[in-house]
Amino acid sequence: MPSLVYLHGFASGPRGSKGEHCRLWAAARNIPFLAPDLNLPTFEALTVSAQVEAVEALLRTLPQPPVVVGSSLGGLVAAAVAHRGAALAGLILLAPAFGFASRRLEGPRWAGYRRRGSIPIFHHARNAWTRLGPELLADLPAWADDGRWRVGAPLAILHGTRDESVPVQVSRAFAGRHGGADLRELDDDHGLLGTASLEVLDDLLARMCQAARSGSASTGP
Repeated sequence: MPSLVYLHGFASGPRGSKGEHCRLWAAARNIPFLAPDLNLPTFEALTVSAQVEAVEALLRTLPQPPVVVGSSLGGLVAAAVAHRGAALAGLILLAPAFGFASRRLEGPRWAGYRRRGSIPIFHHARNAWTRLGPELLADLPAWADDGRWRVGAPLAILHGTRDESVPVQVSRAFAGRHGGADLRELDDDHGLLGTASLEVLDDLLARMCQAARSGSASTGP
């Protein structure tokens, strides 16, 4: 049976609210569930490269292409893995952080980080302030081309129209480059934890996991 893999977001962890929602959904249906910790190699020395390489290594251990759910930065990582050729049965992106690199390399909000090479970040999984170091900043240029990425797996994107962290326009643009993408714009914020949003997520999980079991889903580019 294909697994369900959940990739958490920035300054978070695998036991966050959406991760737990997916875990319980999978457990109720006897679907194997994996949620790796993507604070790699540590959050203080975080790099997208380390996250992508860890997910690729995890996927190579699975007997079948999984359905992958990626939230925020985890959504960017999931899209990167798919773009680089990983075989996936389906891809569900929750407010994916497209433009994550460019906003930190160019945006005014992150000017202090660029100048000092570190920045205090509230880490939700630790429930504490943590200082993010310069490793992420040095790694980001390698991931600044997400506007050219393509994925071959069945693709669904959920994005809140009230998202103040990642603009919904980036998901519109990504979906627009993928003719078969299922873009759901929801009356929600970046968390996508509203009841209606979670119902949409559950419906997409059911559809993609059923397609994966029946073998009707594509498994990659």
